[in-house]
Formats: sequence, structure tokens, C-alpha cells
Amino acid sequence: MNGTHSIHLRHTSANTCTLLNQGGDTNTMKKINVTTNVVNTSRVGNFFRNASFMKWGTEDLLSLLKYHPLPCVLALCLFFFMGVEYTLRMIPYSSPPFDLGFVVTVPFHRFLAHSPVLNNILAGLNTVFVFMQTSYILWTWLVEGRPRATIATLFMFTFRGILGYSTQLPLPQDFLGSGADFPVGNVSFFLFYSGHVAASVIASLDMRRMQRWESAWAFDALNVLQFVRLLSTRGHYTIDLVVGVGAGMLFDTIAANYLESKKLKSHSFSAAK
Repeated sequence: MNGTHSIHLRHTSANTCTLLNQGGDTNTMKKINVTTNVVNTSRVGNFFRNASFMKWGTEDLLSLLKYHPLPCVLALCLFFFMGVEYTLRMIPYSSPPFDLGFVVTVPFHRFLAHSPVLNNILAGLNTVFVFMQTSYILWTWLVEGRPRATIATLFMFTFRGILGYSTQLPLPQDFLGSGADFPVGNVSFFLFYSGHVAASVIASLDMRRMQRWESAWAFDALNVLQFVRLLSTRGHYTIDLVVGVGAGMLFDTIAANYLESKKLKSHSFSAAK
């Protein structure tokens, strides 16, 4: 009896200790959870208190409209084109691509289609403009010793080749080719993006850096005429020409960053010596 009773007491004691320990662990976990929740709540509160938009007032919003109207307009355009994108029906695969530039230039296209001589003359003048771009870009490097425009053009045509081969767009319907064009009208060429437009932008940007304002404005005007002609002859889609403008600006900046990185490496090498 005593042995059994002692065993029972020890067993009861052990259970009591276990229960106490379990109760203690539960209380500890509750305290940890409460502390964690408080810390997380505090972090969230600090995040919102320190967030920039929480400090905005009516004057700040009015100043935004006054001093930064362009981003405000772009924000409205974002929502507008989101609505257009999600409500516009896709072009069927059996139909030619829709191009707004082609729609706008229909009268010019009809006129050139009935005037092949004028089409050849304009193509020849456009080719002269291409050689003007090329000559100026090479001049800045070979004669003036400024390679930025040349490097930008090399970047531009390299990526144009990669993108043009990666997505080979169909030749637009009613394309008006010409033997005086460059590249020659009946020879294959990449549509995306326009090297004609991009090279002209690169040359124009260089002219502005050198404060050759008249030449820059002349190149811009000729580029606009080239823009209209390429749409009228269906030599490029609108997207090819617009992206060509952006590509010229982009690769001019990339060329500048490349040259700057080479200068920094050269200075570091000289300092190490």
C-alpha cells in the first residue's frame, strides 16, 4: 500500500509539475505573441507616419498641379489608355495591322502612288539626307575626335539588327518602293525600328551639344519630312518611327555613360601608378 501510494503520489506530483510547466510555457508564448504583435503594430505605425504621402496637404497637391502639370496629365493618360486597352477589340490575325499613321497619310499615299516620278525624287532626297547623317556622325569622330555620336550609332544599329531579326514584321500593304531609296526598295530590310530616324536624332543631339543650333533645327525639320514620307510610302509603321526617336536618345545617353566609365577607369589606372 505504502509503495503503491508513494508511486501514486510521485505520479501525481509529476503530472502537477508537468501541468505547471505547460501552463508556464503557454503564458510565456502568449507574452511573446503579444510582444510581437505590439512590435509589428509599432513598425506599421512608424511606416505610415514616415511615409511621404502622409505629410501631404492641400497646398502640396495644388503645388503639384502648378509646378508639375506634365506628370499630372500623364497620370490621366495612364487611366485613359488603360480603359482603351481593356475595351478595344483585338485586330484579327487575318487582317493587316492597324496603323494610325497610315490612316492620316492616305491622301499623300494616293498622290505618290499616281506620281512614281515624284516618289523617286523624294526617295532620292531622303537618301541624300541619310548620307548627310552618316557623314556628320563620322566627321565628329574622324575629324573632331569626338566618338560619342559614332558609338551611339553603333549601339543603335546593333540593337536594331537584334530586334529586327527577333520580330520580323510583315511589309505593309501598298508599299511604294523606289530604286533611289536606301536601302533599295525591293531589298529586304528590318522594319523595327527606323534607323533613318534614330541616326538623325543622334546627329541632331550632337549638334545641340556643340551649339550648332541652325544645323540641329534643319536636321529636325528634315527628320519630320522623312517621317511623313516613310508613312506615306508605307516604308515603316508608325511605331518604328516613334521608337526610332526614343532609340536615338537612349543610345546617345548609353554612349555618354560608356565614355564616362572609360574615363573613370583611366583615372583609376593612372592613380594606381
